[in-house]
Parts: sequence; C-alpha cells; structure tokens
Amino acid sequence: MAEQLFASFILDGDHELELAIEAASVIEATPISGNIQPLPASVPFLEGIMHLRDTVIPILNLKKRLGLQNTGYGKDAKIAVVAIRDQSFGLLFDDIREVLRIDDTLLRPVQPALQSADCIISDLITLGKKQRTLEVLNLQRLFPENSLLFSQSASTSQTDPTRSHTYSRYVVFSADGREYGIPVENSREITFLTDIDEAFKTGCLEGALQLRGRTVPVMHATSLLRNITAEHDVYGELCRVLIMATDSMIFGMIIDEIREILTVADDTILPMPLQGELSVAGICEPVQGRNIMLLNVEHLIASQKELLNSMSRINSDGEEEEKAVVIRSRHLITKNCYLIFSIGRKFAIELQDVQEIIEQDKLMTIPAATGFDSEVINLRGQIVPVINLRQFYEYPENDQKTTAVKLIICQDGDQVIGLQVDTIVTIYKQEQFYATPSLNQHLQSKKDTLDRLIEFVNEESMTEHVLVVNVRNMINNHLRQDSSIIPQSLQDVPAATQNASWSEN
Repeated sequence: MAEQLFASFILDGDHELELAIEAASVIEATPISGNIQPLPASVPFLEGIMHLRDTVIPILNLKKRLGLQNTGYGKDAKIAVVAIRDQSFGLLFDDIREVLRIDDTLLRPVQPALQSADCIISDLITLGKKQRTLEVLNLQRLFPENSLLFSQSASTSQTDPTRSHTYSRYVVFSADGREYGIPVENSREITFLTDIDEAFKTGCLEGALQLRGRTVPVMHATSLLRNITAEHDVYGELCRVLIMATDSMIFGMIIDEIREILTVADDTILPMPLQGELSVAGICEPVQGRNIMLLNVEHLIASQKELLNSMSRINSDGEEEEKAVVIRSRHLITKNCYLIFSIGRKFAIELQDVQEIIEQDKLMTIPAATGFDSEVINLRGQIVPVINLRQFYEYPENDQKTTAVKLIICQDGDQVIGLQVDTIVTIYKQEQFYATPSLNQHLQSKKDTLDRLIEFVNEESMTEHVLVVNVRNMINNHLRQDSSIIPQSLQDVPAATQNASWSEN
C-alpha cells in the first residue's frame, strides 16, 4: 500500500473545519511574527504581506478564498508557509494540528459537480473510528488565474559584484499607521488641509483644491490605498495633502504625516511575489524591522482614473492645455519646489538640491577643529561634512536638546554636505522668488548664501517672507577646504546603518 504524508491545520475551530496539505509543500508552520501589512488594490483573499526573516511573503486568507462566512482570525492564529511553483506564500489558520501518514485508500476524491469550477478541495480523508474528516487543499488551484504566479528566477539571480549600484529617491509618508513611499518624480508638492474645498466632496473624494488656476481632486489615503471609504472628521496637526502627478493627471491624497525623502539602492528593494500586484513596486527595509511599501502611482489610481479625470477637467481650457500642464509637472518635486525648515526662524532650500533627509544619532567631531563645520558623518561609506546652520547664521543654540540630529543632505556636483536643522516644516511650491532686499547685520557676512526669498503661506494662511539658502555658494565660499584636517581614522570608519526619519514641527 502507498502512503502519503500530510500536514493538517484547523481552518475554523468553531466549525471543526480541518484542512490537509501535502507535507512536502509545507516549508514551515509558525505563529504570526510582526504585522500583516495590507497591500493596496490587491485580490480580495490577500490579507497582506509579512516580513519573515530576510524576505517578504504574501499572506492569504483561506476563509475568504473558500467563501466562509466568518473570515476573521484571532490573536493566536498561525501561518503555514507553503511553496507553490518555487514561490513562498503564507496561509492563515486558526491552529496547527499535526503531521500524519495517510494510506492512499483513505483518500476519496470530491465530485467536481459538488464544487465550483476551480475544485480547490480535491479530496477528503476520513479517519473512521475517530469520525474525523480532513479536506485536502490543492495548492496548484489556490489562485483562480495561474497568471498571478510567475517565476522569480530572474529577480533572485546572483548580484554581479562588479555592477555599479543605482539609487532611487522616494517621498516616504505614513497613512493608517503604515509607511509608504512614492517616487520623487511623481511628487509635486505638499499643502495644507485648510485649502480643500469640500463643495466638491462626493463618494470617495474628500473635495478639491485650487492649485495655480487648476482644480485638483483630493482623495484620502484610506480610500486609495485600502479601498475603504471612511469618514474623517478630525485630522492630526501633521496631516497634509500630498500632490502627485502621473503621465495623465494631477491629484492630491490626504496623508497622516510626511516622514522623509529616502534614497534607496535599487538592488536592495525586495520584489513582490505576485505579478498581478502592479500597484506596489516592492518593499524596502532601511533599518531592521522597518518596512516601507514602494508604490507605483500610475497603477495605484487605475481604478479611480475616470473619477479623478472628470474632476481635474474643471476649469480646464481644453485638452491640449491639460496635457501641457501634466507634462510641465513631470519633474514636479524638483522644479520650483522648496523644503521649508526651521532654525529658530523659517528658511527654505530648493528641493532639487536635496538628496535626502535623515536623522543621525551621533555626529563625529573633527579633532582640534571648531566652528560651524567641525563635525562629519559617515553616509554609506562617504565622509560628509556637517554644517550647523544655527552657528553658521549666528543664531543662539537650541535649548531643546534631542538625541537625534536632523540633517538635510545636499549636493552640488560631487560635493555633498549635511545641513543640521531644528525641524522640517513642509514642502512648498512657489513659482516666483524675489531678490533679497536687505539682511540683518549678523547675516551680512553670509549674504551670498541668502540671495533670494520666497513668499510662504503657512497653515494659518499668513504670508511669511522666507530666505532661500544657496547651497552652491555655501559649499564653494564657506565650507572648510582643507580636507586633510579629517583624520584617516575617520575616513576609514565602516558605513553605519542610518536611522532615517523625518518629523515635522
């Protein structure tokens, strides 16, 4: 007699529903470790994704897949990690039962006429005296469409050590307690909620705002990322509207908080295992345990495109103008955009000069050096000088001491510097700037770094004149030029993991 080895799991403890899976397909069975993060615009039975050691696996809700009435799981739920066509998936169960050896004679096929077209339950196993019946789950029929599965052999190939790294930049924000990133190229600016006109509120739209003569539709992140329409009567003080653009439209999304601008090595992005999930480009983990879902904006809004397009055409003078506006916004977050920050008073810096924004727990002081540029950091193997902007512009030291230092990493050609600031306020788009008319006496010696200003409309709708920092002049005219003062011992320090976050005032 032939025998087969099966692993059995309790799918629904209340109804004593027990499933069996061929043991050879089960990689491991484990309690839930960490959060299961929902995946935007996913198939209904995908519960989310979970970081399991050094990989990301999709977690499937079998109760939803099998059409059970109660689709929830308790805090003691377990996950069976299974292999399907060389890919790993997690299956949610109420509990783990046992591994048992079954004689082939105990396998009874389920008549196809009694099942739906996919025949996902292929056989029944009845253990006579115990009056116990197990339903055999056919993993090969788990997905309604086999096209959802694809070979990852190309994406898991060995990395060529001689290949140079490429990097991408993402605007990282939080929504519903989770972190997401969108490419800088899709980000136009950030504005305040007070600008939203709720007269346009309908369905999943929270309203619209007027952006330099354009009517821009605004959705809430919950509606767009999780396909849930929810009422939002109260917003936190850090909530903002993130203006985004694709090849076809401009729209806004209400988010909980802007966290940072993050530079990510492309070969460190974990690919998604489901080919059909085009709204997510991958997962990055800048520090251990922190997973950021990187979004493909064009695919994310595919289901809402008609609604957003109909709203964005309001006040448009024609289709050609609409296309021209979108084309002009292709480099939105770098053209005419400013990062507003504070060092006792507000300053700005052109966003095209900003490489990233990080927090650093500890700066390295150059021995025997003093002044505003006497400290450095190790940024992924490159020694970067840090300019203390309070000292540089002769403002008093900040009385509110914090454990982490906020740094704006800027670049001019091959030269990279870090600007130490108190707080990040927002990202602001302003088409027009003005020459600086005059400066206070203590700023006169640095006037070449403050040669223009912009008008910034804050959250209280008050207009402020904000000086713009000229990074090129700061580097070329004021930075310590004698690089030999940096000891070799500092230049050889190995790259430390950056604890990057961006907190607003």
